[in-house]
Amino acid sequence: MIKARLVVYASLALIGAVLLCAVFWDANAQSERTDAPPIRVFAQRVVALPGTTIPTGYAGIINARRTSALGFERGGLVVNMSADLGQIVQKGQVLAQLDTRAQNADLLAARANVLQVEAQRKIAESTMKRQQALLEKGHISAQRLEEISANLVAAAAAKGVAQAQVKTLQARLALSKIIAPYDGIIAERYIDEGSIASPGSPVFSLIENHVLEIRIGLPAERAADLTIGEVFDFSTVGQTFQARLRGFSGTVDRATQTVSAAFDLVVPEAALVPGQTARLELSVSLDQSGFWVPLGALREDRRGLWSLFALDESPQQSGTYTLSPRLVEVLYAGADRVYVRGPIEEDTLILSGGNHTVASGMRVVPIIAANTGQP
Repeated sequence: MIKARLVVYASLALIGAVLLCAVFWDANAQSERTDAPPIRVFAQRVVALPGTTIPTGYAGIINARRTSALGFERGGLVVNMSADLGQIVQKGQVLAQLDTRAQNADLLAARANVLQVEAQRKIAESTMKRQQALLEKGHISAQRLEEISANLVAAAAAKGVAQAQVKTLQARLALSKIIAPYDGIIAERYIDEGSIASPGSPVFSLIENHVLEIRIGLPAERAADLTIGEVFDFSTVGQTFQARLRGFSGTVDRATQTVSAAFDLVVPEAALVPGQTARLELSVSLDQSGFWVPLGALREDRRGLWSLFALDESPQQSGTYTLSPRLVEVLYAGADRVYVRGPIEEDTLILSGGNHTVASGMRVVPIIAANTGQP
């Protein structure tokens, strides 16, 4: 029992000695921090704002104004493919051709039939004229003349039918070709010569390469702030350009809860191609008072809060300051600057960076930056 008490007393004595040493070392550290010469730090003055504008962006896709899947209206053997992937084509250019030997033979027969029925019509017309002369002399009856007149009408009708047959075959021959409906570029080629094309199946994918548009999904409240006809700034990788708002879809997409907006390029850009991602650059008003600080000025504080160091002027020595942490609320965080609010007055000096190398209470000499971080 006595030994146990001795052990307890010895432990308490050891703990007391450790605590005494810790207090002593902390006092020495505080003394050294206070007595240490001030260090030079970068600082900037706070510029209080009643509100600000923050940059924001929305991504969209660059599309061709017109995209067409071209194919034959009737099936058949493909004998010629005169366009290939990536080829630029002109409106009216023949891109592919079906085998038309049978249709050509039918057309020749139809044209021959037109000549035949035309000959029959001429014979009927001559007969009609002779019979009219005989009727005037009383050599035939009026009924006979009516029969001959009916034959002439039938011959003329037969000629019309034969000519319509020729036009039908010519139209079918025209359907044996794929013709570019507008200037563009071949984005895809699906079959080659020797293939049997099915009616309506795609043979080429054609896109209008000179007329591009941008489609972007915008929140309804943001779309309401835009004016049709207004020009906006866009960016892609390594390139900026402008496009004019053409209109909205008028409905909110149920899946994305956005309104589709269409933009036309102000000046055609040869470097832009359909399928690229473009970013619409907008400035949105933030109606909350605060001030801008560099991202490096913030430091993570307790309980997930953020703080920065304010420089309190030292009354003992002019030109030196003491670092004092101040809690702030982040209202907007950008890539390299942050809009915050907190208990910091206008024109207060704050540490603009390097807060991981300093501590609260340190004496510093500021190097004041001319740039306040304002937009």
